[in-house]
Amino acid sequence: MSIQMLSEQQKIFSKSDSGRYDQLLVLIKGRAADIIGDKRIVKEVGRWARGNVMTYEKDIFDITERGLELASLEAGDRVLDIGCGAGDDVAYFSEKKGLKAEGIDISLAAISEAREKHPDIAVKFGDGEFLDDYSSFTFDGVFMQDVLRLINLPDEALHEAYCVLKKGGKLVIVDEYHKDPDPKKMKAVAIEAQRQSKIPHKEGDCETDPVRFVDFRFDGAFYEGPLKRQLEETGYVIKIFEDVTDAVEAGPQEGDRREDGKTGRFLLVAEKPKA
Repeated sequence: MSIQMLSEQQKIFSKSDSGRYDQLLVLIKGRAADIIGDKRIVKEVGRWARGNVMTYEKDIFDITERGLELASLEAGDRVLDIGCGAGDDVAYFSEKKGLKAEGIDISLAAISEAREKHPDIAVKFGDGEFLDDYSSFTFDGVFMQDVLRLINLPDEALHEAYCVLKKGGKLVIVDEYHKDPDPKKMKAVAIEAQRQSKIPHKEGDCETDPVRFVDFRFDGAFYEGPLKRQLEETGYVIKIFEDVTDAVEAGPQEGDRREDGKTGRFLLVAEKPKA
């Protein structure tokens, strides 16, 4: 199944289509396995998309607050939360911060949970790789918290976020990264990225060059350097990269990956240039 076909099928799903959605999920997982080669990511995608929705604790909101502060987002600004899960951040943005927030998630179970928990928030089924429902220059901020590493085509998600951001808008990412990169693994990532760059990909449509899929993950987490380079190639200006490992206890999704001290969590803010 092509990515375009996948996008078209995703748009027609509703809560009553859970069986067909599960079939699509199998295809998504298979595509992820082919591209990423990381079985833990594939397993995590499956578990997450079937509705094991994370409930944010206070420390998560502390990081969210930090992201808002660094992104200089204020009441009245329009914000999109990609991978909104149970909608806790969308509710926080809307009810506590006065932002015009909305969220999307690929999990129908998560959207159902969000609407039940927070009936007044704006959430809907959607995929960060396909933000066709939104016009360019729509949002002042886009948040991706614990979602970018799970997305099938992370570079496409960064490009789509770039498209829907206003000039001067901010992208906020919270995710996992390798704190002490292994040079051999870094070389392997570079070789694989070069191979993947030859795969045909869709044309850019918001004042950027054509984008090609380049994966910059390894073993379910990012490397700081390749991630920053991908953001810069997409058009962003990196404003800040902070290690926030100590601010959040390792959750069930991370398992034992932090035990060696080489994997941590980061908060990154990037800007779409104003000019």
